[in-house]
Amino acid sequence: MNRQTSLLEKPRYCIDTNVIVSFMKKTENEFYGSDVFKPQWEFLEDLIARGIIIAPKQVEIELLAWCDVIPEMAVWLKQHKYMFVDVEEDEQLVSAKRILKEYSIYGTTKNYLGDLAVITLADSMKITVISLESETQTPSKRRPKIPNICKEFDIDAVSFSGFLRREKFGSKSNS
Repeated sequence: MNRQTSLLEKPRYCIDTNVIVSFMKKTENEFYGSDVFKPQWEFLEDLIARGIIIAPKQVEIELLAWCDVIPEMAVWLKQHKYMFVDVEEDEQLVSAKRILKEYSIYGTTKNYLGDLAVITLADSMKITVISLESETQTPSKRRPKIPNICKEFDIDAVSFSGFLRREKFGSKSNS
């Protein structure tokens, strides 16, 4: 798959690292495994190939760190290089500044760079974040969660199940 093929459709989703890891890790403590949730994985892969799902380069960097744990990750990343986009929009930088003003942890901890990149890419492109993180009842400045940040800054976000519902996965037309 090349980048040109992936640009057939306008992006609608920005995916978090944890969704891809969950599918590829295939352990007992993951939400999804591509071996068990094969139709969902194939559906996700199709939307990635069509350019409907993208991710920032920071997600690619985070996924590279999983190559020792998930041997097939390196091959998958090479085959999906087209889905990872650079910060190209001034709007993404404006969004990052707005979030950093309230949540400085994003600027001081490497572990939060991917989350910030996912949130700000989605915000700048007016697309939806897909993440396995759950919204907390008591949002934390020290341990922010993607759904809480998205809600606070009016950025659309869904869980993976919410994404499947939104895309009507399982309907006769796309299953």
